[in-house]
Amino acid sequence: MPNAHRIAGFQGGPARQRGMVATLIALIVLIVTLFAVVALMRSVDTANTVAGSLAFRQAVLQEADRAYTEAKTLNVYTPPTSNADNAGVGYYSSVQTVSEVRGDLPKILYDAGPGNNWVGTKELAYGTVTSGNLVHYVVERLCPLPNVDATLSSCIVPGKAITGGTSSNTTSDPGIPFNTTGSAAAFRLSVRVDGPKNSVAFVQTILR
Repeated sequence: MPNAHRIAGFQGGPARQRGMVATLIALIVLIVTLFAVVALMRSVDTANTVAGSLAFRQAVLQEADRAYTEAKTLNVYTPPTSNADNAGVGYYSSVQTVSEVRGDLPKILYDAGPGNNWVGTKELAYGTVTSGNLVHYVVERLCPLPNVDATLSSCIVPGKAITGGTSSNTTSDPGIPFNTTGSAAAFRLSVRVDGPKNSVAFVQTILR
């Protein structure tokens, strides 16, 4: 009988070992599957983020184009009107103080937000209705001093325009903002677009 017990015990050992090996393999498979699921989730999340970013970038360009179209219609580009600030429409007759964070953007626009009611910037009239984005802009006359006439020697002026084989200086370019009244300065438009999930983008261009 003792021998029978030893034989039974001997036969039970490998079975337990096989069970442990099977359990270990199952755990490894489970861990690998979990890693695969996590990787897939991160991949999908990254793809969604990239797609959302691209969509927002496209929307920003569209909003900036609309802001450009609207800003061109402001009645502020001809002297003597162009010599004075008009913060109500986001117009400034001289280059404004730049942001400490973004040295290429006017501080008044970069620091704008719901907390200060966008003071000194102009909101795109139909921005929030059609797209859900908040669009604000600022126009700066590229002159060092406000409340003075623009001059070729002190202000930044655009290059010559060539039409039909002839050239004309900047004081006779037709259309808004450059027209026959003698406005010599260029004007810089800075646009801020606030989109979903606290996303913010900026676009700058020169009004011609």
